[in-house]
Amino acid sequence: MKNFAQLLLCFFAVALFTSCEDDFSKRQTVFTASMPADDLSSTRPGSIINGVPDGEGFILNAQWKDGDKIQLFVRQDGKVYQAESPSTVSDISSDGKTCSFEVTLPKSVKTDRDYDIIGVTGVESYIDGTDVIASCDLKRMGVDSSDAPLLPMWFTAKKGNTQAKFRHLCAYEVLYVNNSTESSITFKHGGYDVMTPWYKYSDKVALTNDVFSGYEAGQNDAESNEITIDAWETGTIVSWYIPANDITDESIGAAIDNARLKAVVNGNTVTTIDALKAYKTFSRGNAYYMQVTWDGSNLCFSNDYCPDGNHPHMIDLGLPSATKWACCNIGANSPAVCGAHFAWGETTPKSIFRTNNYKWFIGGDSHNITKYCCNSNYGTVDGRTELELEDDAAFVHWGAEWHMPSLSQLFELLNNCTSEWAKVNGMGGCLFKSKTNDSAIFFPLAGWRPDGLGLDAVGNYWSHHYDYGTWPHLAYILCIKYGNTGAYAAYLPRYYGANVRPVYVGQE
Repeated sequence: MKNFAQLLLCFFAVALFTSCEDDFSKRQTVFTASMPADDLSSTRPGSIINGVPDGEGFILNAQWKDGDKIQLFVRQDGKVYQAESPSTVSDISSDGKTCSFEVTLPKSVKTDRDYDIIGVTGVESYIDGTDVIASCDLKRMGVDSSDAPLLPMWFTAKKGNTQAKFRHLCAYEVLYVNNSTESSITFKHGGYDVMTPWYKYSDKVALTNDVFSGYEAGQNDAESNEITIDAWETGTIVSWYIPANDITDESIGAAIDNARLKAVVNGNTVTTIDALKAYKTFSRGNAYYMQVTWDGSNLCFSNDYCPDGNHPHMIDLGLPSATKWACCNIGANSPAVCGAHFAWGETTPKSIFRTNNYKWFIGGDSHNITKYCCNSNYGTVDGRTELELEDDAAFVHWGAEWHMPSLSQLFELLNNCTSEWAKVNGMGGCLFKSKTNDSAIFFPLAGWRPDGLGLDAVGNYWSHHYDYGTWPHLAYILCIKYGNTGAYAAYLPRYYGANVRPVYVGQE
């Protein structure tokens, strides 16, 4: 009888263990997790998604890394349960884009009923009633002194779905602060005055209702951690922002209009001298670069559309031909600088432009042209209809990957961008904003030099085409007038001095 009781007890123990084991197996699921795709369509080269500092600066790249953890929650029948501990990712792919992680459902979840799984990574999260809250108390930070946390992401999946496709909660702003003085400064990023509401990633975000719950940063004066920037050095500050939109729509962002940057420098509050009109929106998953310079008395935006101060950059405006324009002129070290003036077909800059010092006129006679002429009334006919590379200032000064733009490229720029009068660092000019992505380029009012006279209130930019059919002494230009909201193609005498804005023709 005793042996029978022991056998029966053993049977029940095995049955209970098997039942528990079966229950545990029903509660355990292995997920395959994917990062959002890197998207360069609306940002500058190198401006992708997830931030990690390295020896050369701040590199934005979306990758899973060893040790990344995912907090897990389950929603069922109007209640939300939290897994006992975060899951650590494993089986990371060679490109860092996918990984695996295990989910063990809390015991309160009924495995035979429908449920939703919520995963959050990059921030601490907790349950508040029926919502999962991402506790977004991240501060702005100098990335040269500490590593950047994972850009916060989340996913939702229903019962039976083991593909965890993560989405970004917010956008990055990467602010390069240049100190152009002989003494070090202490910088505190103090936020923006903005006309259009947007959200600062600072307090909490409700995830379960597929909408954002956050705080407007219309007058955000909250100071962050400070960084010290040595004389003639550059510091980097990173901010996280949430566009005020439905979280399910990845395409929509919030614009910043007429923003002024506030900062605290050596205990004194200063504000940028130039208001910037927004030409892009802050959208989740994207990174946006801005440059600001402290000159000892003013805090000035250098530009807000180049990733750093190492000009020139290729600016992708989403043009039909995929042409990429340079961010600045030949002879300039930033977009707001005029740069050098050239006569058309000459590669040496000058300050005096007359018919008698133009390379392709004999004796200063515009009817005695020695090169680039298809009309015998104007000189020696050579049949050339556009500049050769040896006479292309962009090619000569910047190398084989850059050329002066063609007339068709000028028209493409005009037809596929809006144009408006703008100022950058006090320099007036025309801002071309892409109609298809968030990129823009600034053309300063760099003037032109007719016959040795001074600069006029206009900006002229050479193409590599001249009017070979009718008036070979004239070449095509992109023309910008002072205060004019538009730009247009026109002619200019070849011997006049104008600027050169190159286009990129190399292999990326």
